[in-house]
Amino acid sequence: MPCRDVTCRRAAAIAAGSLLFSLSAPAARAGDSFDLTPPAWMPADASAPAAAAGADAPVDTDPLTDYFAAWSDRIAHVRATQPGWSSPLVTTTGLLEQRVRFDLAREQSGNGTGTTVLDNGKGVDLIVSDSNQVQIAAPPYYVRSGASTTTKGGQPIEPLAGLADWPFLRIEQRLASSPESERDYVLTAWLQIVAPSGIARLTGGAWQFLPTFAFGKGWGRFDVQGTLGAVLPVAQVNAIGHQVQTNIAFQYHVPPVFWPEVEVNSTYYADGVRGGLNQIYLTPGLVVGRFALGERLQLTLGAGYQVALTPPYRAAPLTPAYNHAWLVSSRLNF
Repeated sequence: MPCRDVTCRRAAAIAAGSLLFSLSAPAARAGDSFDLTPPAWMPADASAPAAAAGADAPVDTDPLTDYFAAWSDRIAHVRATQPGWSSPLVTTTGLLEQRVRFDLAREQSGNGTGTTVLDNGKGVDLIVSDSNQVQIAAPPYYVRSGASTTTKGGQPIEPLAGLADWPFLRIEQRLASSPESERDYVLTAWLQIVAPSGIARLTGGAWQFLPTFAFGKGWGRFDVQGTLGAVLPVAQVNAIGHQVQTNIAFQYHVPPVFWPEVEVNSTYYADGVRGGLNQIYLTPGLVVGRFALGERLQLTLGAGYQVALTPPYRAAPLTPAYNHAWLVSSRLNF
């Protein structure tokens, strides 16, 4: 009986379309059964298309998160590719370090004043790449006693307490290095910036830049570490002067933790009020460490005595800056 109403004609059309689709599909069979695999455009598990599509897709990562996640591995790599010497008391090491350092000095000057210097520009050292370190330093704090000895102007020396100029940033680039098991050396360059932030009696009144090369070489338990740098003020040159600073430290390792040392610390004033003078100190000392305080924390302590060798004492300008000093150093590596 032919379809005469609309409903009947629609049903017939749907049936015919289904028949045509089934006839046009590939005739692949499994035995005598039709292959019921869905077309390629249809996911096998239609209820979870996202999971199927993204199973092999790369996972987006945050570069900043990856950087901090690899921090420990980076520090381990840096330490494994350089010598394991201890940092000297005065001479700044060319090794890349990650630590907090706090130093104290008790200085006695020829004019009768005594000065306690807290920190002296140390602070936090951070290893930020396989060959770079950044130091964020604290400003040194001075506490100086007065003296009845009169100055050139005929007045007694008044006591003072306050911050000196701030060596707030040092950026280091390790140029080459080799661990003690191989060639046992290091070569580093850095730039330190000093801000004129001290109180009136302790400031140079100008920004200063300190480019420096550091080097070190070891022979078994003995090592030599040194620096050669300059002090370049952008103003007040007639007072501060251009300076050449040279430091060299001779160390011997007595296992497991003792590092006796002798240092020679020199500042040559090319011009300024001390122009032509060469201020030289001799510093014997002992560094002890590193003591493990936990999985990653290590403590190092050191002490020494510094004495001026040249030039002969003069009151104005005060040279050397002090006659002798006791030095104490603490470092917490992490």
